[in-house]
Amino acid sequence: MKTDHQKTNGTNGETRTEQALRVSETRYRRLFEAAKDGILILDVDTGRINDVNPFLFNLLGFSRNEMLGKTVGELSPFKDIESNKIMLERLQKDGYVRYENLPLETRDGRHIAVEFVSNVYEAGDHNVIQCNVRDITERKNAEDEIRRFNTELEKRVVDRTAQLVAANEELEAFGYSISHDLRAPLTHVMDFAELLQKDTASSLSKKGLEHLTAICRSAKNMGNLIDDLLGFSHISCVELQKEKVNFDELFQEVWEDFQADTRKWSIVWEIHPLPPVRADRTLLRMVLVYLISNAVKFTGKREIPKIEIGCAPASDTETVFFIRDNGAGFNQAYAHKLYSVFQRLHTHNQFEGTGIGLANVQRIIRRHGGRVWAQGIVDSGAIFYFSIPK
Repeated sequence: MKTDHQKTNGTNGETRTEQALRVSETRYRRLFEAAKDGILILDVDTGRINDVNPFLFNLLGFSRNEMLGKTVGELSPFKDIESNKIMLERLQKDGYVRYENLPLETRDGRHIAVEFVSNVYEAGDHNVIQCNVRDITERKNAEDEIRRFNTELEKRVVDRTAQLVAANEELEAFGYSISHDLRAPLTHVMDFAELLQKDTASSLSKKGLEHLTAICRSAKNMGNLIDDLLGFSHISCVELQKEKVNFDELFQEVWEDFQADTRKWSIVWEIHPLPPVRADRTLLRMVLVYLISNAVKFTGKREIPKIEIGCAPASDTETVFFIRDNGAGFNQAYAHKLYSVFQRLHTHNQFEGTGIGLANVQRIIRRHGGRVWAQGIVDSGAIFYFSIPK
């Protein structure tokens, strides 16, 4: 009597086992034929090709019959691969061979790159070798393109860096030229104007004295402008020396420097605890000097000038400081002009200045990787923010 596995199918006499095997083989064959990677089946003893799927012979430009019975090494695209004997020995020893990036030339002369992987596995009662060939030409071309782009980018960076160094050297030379070539004649103008004021004060008319006073004032303003321009150019050249800065101590130093000049204005100071930051102490001191002098200047006409220094709510990425005053303020619509060189939102008759201080603040903070911004209301004060990355 036959078991269930041996029972025949009434229609064609197949056992269930034979039917299941046939279904399995059909499924495998369909997958083999439809695969989008190349597949080779090799004899484990000779390394000769027993089967090949359509994707591979179409990729290489050979017919199926031209490939059957040959070793991989006998096919021209694989002529540079290690010999059939060496590959078989490696497969017999390790059961696995892999080529990450194998360059091939197809029958029609196209150059492609493939990933070639060989495995030994059991197929029924004997072993076979299966080779999977994946076309990685597009990926390889993309990688080569990225590599070429990176090489070109590195070259551009080197060239731009050299240009930047040259530009900085020119800027530094320009700064020295301003310092020596402009300052000397300007000093003469100021000295002779002052001498003229002393020697001819009694003989000059009121209008003449006003003209001399205007000359002295303009010469002094130009001297301040030269100093600020030199400072602006120097900031871009100096190398950052970052260290842990005790902001409370730094502010105290700057604040004490202002006391002698601001005592007559009876400024109401409100100082909050300031956390330490990692920054260039010298440049950060300049930021405080510029912003505090700005606040002092624009509150000078207030009956009770108030200046507040503090820190915004904590952030994981940056520390934000602010300097608030109840001074002249500004029109928020023009806030973008505050940090541009020579851009002023008030006339010289209203408030003195060269229009470079806030530009220096922005340059210093940006060099630290931080940001600056401001809020203001005309005749109701302003608040200036700057951040230092943690």
